[in-house]
Amino acid sequence: MPIYEYRCSACAKKSSALLPSYTTPDPACPHCGKLELKRLVSTFATARSSDDGGDDFGGGEDFGGGDDGGDFGGGDDDF
Repeated sequence: MPIYEYRCSACAKKSSALLPSYTTPDPACPHCGKLELKRLVSTFATARSSDDGGDDFGGGEDFGGGDDGGDFGGGDDDF
């Protein structure tokens, strides 16, 4: 479920709400109780795997060796 951020037109305070879908009606302001919340454009975060800003999401020795063409090490290959 997405978290939506709001600003109330009546009291000008910010709030957030966890709603089941985009089409769910906007809730009342938790501060003043009025139905004057306006959705804000939220910021977002990105994940980095190291301080150098690279985009290596695995494949190193810590994760089983990477793309060496071998098997996954899961035992026998009888499917």
